[in-house]
Amino acid sequence: MNNIEIENIDIPIRDDNLSLKGTIYYSPNTPKKAPFIINLAGLLDHRESYFVKYYTEKFVDAGYYVLSYDYRAHGETKKQTGSRWDRMAVQIFSDIQIVIDWVLTHQSYRLLEEKIILFGRSMGGAIILTQGFLNKKVKVLIALCTRYDYHTTTIKFQEDIIQKISPKYFLKNMPSNNKRILIAHCKDDNRIPFSNLSLIKKQLSLNAENVIQFEEGGHSFKGHREDIFNASLKFIKKI
Repeated sequence: MNNIEIENIDIPIRDDNLSLKGTIYYSPNTPKKAPFIINLAGLLDHRESYFVKYYTEKFVDAGYYVLSYDYRAHGETKKQTGSRWDRMAVQIFSDIQIVIDWVLTHQSYRLLEEKIILFGRSMGGAIILTQGFLNKKVKVLIALCTRYDYHTTTIKFQEDIIQKISPKYFLKNMPSNNKRILIAHCKDDNRIPFSNLSLIKKQLSLNAENVIQFEEGGHSFKGHREDIFNASLKFIKKI
């Protein structure tokens, strides 16, 4: 990607006296007004991680504004919060609501028809299918290799935390789901089992075309990243 332009931003979390460090990416060819894609990293990744940056650049090249930010205990934001993400899991998830409102308030001059899209992998996907699902201002949710139920993690969380970060407790069968949600997973994912895909599909009553699966590719969709991008772009263009 050539000529990518960056605008570093601070998204204030006033209740906790901190700012999420983020960046808005665009290019000279980005329309004055365009949809915003919020690109959400996986656990321990950040806005400059390879997988995140790969899709940021692809979506910018396709004519979108992309916003990516570092969660609490991640990336640049970690300097304010420390690195114990497990103690901040609930806040990491709920912060997306503040980020969405920040875009609507502070980027209205760039945002086309309030079209906000959430795109993310792993924990980013879980944020999308919990807090993102609740926010009706978000037009499209694209969640890759997402965990359905955080009872199944190696690290054991308290029950009240699990219920605040697991898609299982948020997803509802709604008529809008098939116009709004796209999910994907690889069968050989060794971090988040492929079985999560069918559980999410069933709870949302998604059509087959809203569910992408690959035999191989692992947790990072190796060999299929372009396929994911093309499917995502096609889905986004429907809104």
